[in-house]
Amino acid sequence: MVTTDAPRLTLDTVDITDSDRYRDEGYPWAEWDLLRREAPVYWYQRPEYEPFWAITKHADIRFISSHPELFSNKQMLRLNTAKKLGTAQRSRDLQMNFTGGDPADPPDFIFMDPPEHRQHRSLVARHFTPRMMKMLEDHFGEMAENYVSDFADKVVNDFAERGTGSAVDLVHELSAKLPVAAICDMGGVPEEDWDQIFEWTEVIVGADDPEFRLPGESPSQASRRVGEEWFRYNYELIQQRQSEGLGDDLLSDLLRAEVDGRKLSPAEIHGYFVLLLAAGNETTRNSISGGVKALLDHPDQMQMLVDDASLVPSAVEEILRWTSIVIQFQRTAIEDVELRGKQIRKGESVVLWYPSANRDEDVFEDPYRFDITREENDHFAFGGYGEHFCLGANLARWEMRSIFHALRPVLPNLELVAPPENVIAFLHVGGIKRQMVRHRPR
Repeated sequence: MVTTDAPRLTLDTVDITDSDRYRDEGYPWAEWDLLRREAPVYWYQRPEYEPFWAITKHADIRFISSHPELFSNKQMLRLNTAKKLGTAQRSRDLQMNFTGGDPADPPDFIFMDPPEHRQHRSLVARHFTPRMMKMLEDHFGEMAENYVSDFADKVVNDFAERGTGSAVDLVHELSAKLPVAAICDMGGVPEEDWDQIFEWTEVIVGADDPEFRLPGESPSQASRRVGEEWFRYNYELIQQRQSEGLGDDLLSDLLRAEVDGRKLSPAEIHGYFVLLLAAGNETTRNSISGGVKALLDHPDQMQMLVDDASLVPSAVEEILRWTSIVIQFQRTAIEDVELRGKQIRKGESVVLWYPSANRDEDVFEDPYRFDITREENDHFAFGGYGEHFCLGANLARWEMRSIFHALRPVLPNLELVAPPENVIAFLHVGGIKRQMVRHRPR
């Protein structure tokens, strides 16, 4: 039998933009390794994408993230194909016509540069401080215990009924529960609507997947439908809140808010509120799913966590680094900048690849080792710091600590049934659609 070796990976053959590959094979770690080693600031030109500078080193991502006066968020926020960008813009124009906003306005504060970004971010920042999370710690812990208990019962009961044919979806039966509940509760969303918020979020980030669309619906049609449904819901919720009186929740703060003496428009409130609710559950639930898989894949690390509750905080940080759920953000140079001897011209795009930074050999000792006792863990799971460091970072950390603390006695009783089913949202979020697990008899 004649065999041939796989072609040697070179800079000319590097492909870090094939979303089907992310979905089917996972992240392109070998490509990122090569780029960090040979071309950390690499002019990337491939079909379907406008050329951009691929930034793969930890230090460079930190530098770009920390200098909004050099690199802007306004022009482009996430890498996408030219075709999908055009479709997204048309959908956004229709959406803004529906909500009464101006298509030229940023859809939410992430698309802003300072000082506007800072002004809008501060409107709800008080809800996400460590002090506020500490006040909610017991509440999160109680919810986590209840969700984990219900999940464990489902796993055991399903195994009792089906034996080795048992399979329970970790994502929907556990991972999504606390992130959705926490952000909706903080937002002032009635509990009976939490499942609907989660369903809308799945469509918004995964509309390319036919499973999240109605029969015969295109991705843009699905996104527009959900956008209109969510706007109507928010409009009714706003009317209810105003008639009953504002409370101490995210939506009430947005209704009170003023920027430069001006109240936020309905379109601005909608965009801001959707961002908080969607981002508040999507990334965290994927980190939880990926974290459970990582622990089951590394039984020695899992047993250490089971035996020692004090390792929960460091385990969460390692899970965040290891899973690296947010794949990339894009910036536009607003003046000429030299980086590692490369001249980035004004108007050119840079794309920041966070998973690559989280495997940078110059920052992490043995970066491909999953180590829940890792002490130096300056990961970029929440971005590269600076102006756009994730507003909900503290919330995500406290939620994950609550869940993994509650999971400690349950983990040894779980085993993976199959590899995860991935859904990649426009190369931005490494989402896990399903992760099937079952009971492992002792």
